[in-house]
Amino acid sequence: MNQRKNVYQLPAGDTTLEWYGKAVMAMKKRPTKDPTSWNYQAAIHGFNSTLPFWQGVGKTPGRTEKNEFWNQCQHGSWFFLPWHRMYLAYFEQIVAQTIVSLGGPAGWALPFWNYSDSTNPHALTMPPAFTKPGNAANGLWMDGRESNSIDPRYVTLGALDTIPFTGDGRTSPLGFGGPETTFSHSGRTHGELESLPHDMVHVAIGGAMGDPRTAALDPIFWLHHANIDRLWQVWLNKGNNRENPTESAWLDLEFDFHDKTGAKAQMKAANVLDTRNVLSGYTYQGVAPAAPALAPVNLLQRPDFSTPLEIVAATNKQLSLSSARTTVQLKLSPAQRKKENFAAVTAALATPPKTFLHFENITGKGIPPIHDVYLNAPDGGKGRESYYAGSLSFFGVEEASTPSLHQSGSGQHYCLDVTSLMNKLRSLPNWNEQQLDISIDPIRPMAKGTSVKIGRISLYTE
Repeated sequence: MNQRKNVYQLPAGDTTLEWYGKAVMAMKKRPTKDPTSWNYQAAIHGFNSTLPFWQGVGKTPGRTEKNEFWNQCQHGSWFFLPWHRMYLAYFEQIVAQTIVSLGGPAGWALPFWNYSDSTNPHALTMPPAFTKPGNAANGLWMDGRESNSIDPRYVTLGALDTIPFTGDGRTSPLGFGGPETTFSHSGRTHGELESLPHDMVHVAIGGAMGDPRTAALDPIFWLHHANIDRLWQVWLNKGNNRENPTESAWLDLEFDFHDKTGAKAQMKAANVLDTRNVLSGYTYQGVAPAAPALAPVNLLQRPDFSTPLEIVAATNKQLSLSSARTTVQLKLSPAQRKKENFAAVTAALATPPKTFLHFENITGKGIPPIHDVYLNAPDGGKGRESYYAGSLSFFGVEEASTPSLHQSGSGQHYCLDVTSLMNKLRSLPNWNEQQLDISIDPIRPMAKGTSVKIGRISLYTE
């Protein structure tokens, strides 16, 4: 059994990344039609022949094989975590086999990049092996990245406080792991862990990583997803009603892959509940490996985490974003069941009501930059960060906007928990209970041909 280690805690002289780079170079030399090739493995996650990163890949498999094995990643779904765990396990097996074939050591394990580690001053920066040298001689380097570091706001771990695993995909809570779906290659509503930090890291790095259809071509993709996989176990270990789904619809749906020999293989969520039982098994450095035992759950006795919400405000027309700040005003009205003054009722409550800001039916083209959201913020830069509500990544928005066999093309749906910020705003002397100002700021200009439209912005409260 292997241990996946923190890439920033690899001991001096460790060759994990050196052999990873050599394996990447060897896998890139294999024909794209070879299931153990770099291109084939990346295409399992996503592929689009019109995108620049996919130019010059040579002959690809036939349509039937592509339909079965390529463009299979699960997003906006309760399958997001188990599918990526399967994907990483087979990839790790192929890399390890490649390293042995090159004369390297047996037992190679995929390291993880813990960018949320506040005790490590280098955590927010991509490990140097992936950037130096910055050319094709380095198997871990990737051309076109927008950044080699990440803003700390984009790697916060509030998702670990989210219970339960699934949400309804519409109102809040959205769930730690994502909404209940069938096969979902490009889902509408991302779960809490997928939204932050998963999506944010992808778009912050940019380049191939910024689009699900090219992301797995970047070698850093795999360390990023090893960390997301690790956080699933961290979440479970926190207990207090944190549990995986027990429905057969989640446990028993099979997904298609290839093993290290290139032979077809299948796996389902029921096979990956305990990392020690996934293929040859693995654990994570610093994380207890034990997985809660799967036991029948009486749905009538399961804790009810649903939050009854009422709409307080909503826009009435589509909003287009640009390279400049976009502002919109929400006209507030108290929830219907509250007859008294909304602010007065809120102030009188021992526990202030939860408040959520939804961004619905988001459609677009290209790879938009992350957009930061502020509420009632002053126009100037001074003190503006204290009005920060969260960020929108738009990871995979073009696919989510395109109708396909598995989704309608109605776009994405994001939700920000703005409870704390709204409580703060209500306490300020200039609070206007009839209006909320929202500003949406891109962290960098929109690339040519890129667009984002938000169908509706709505505010909900308990």
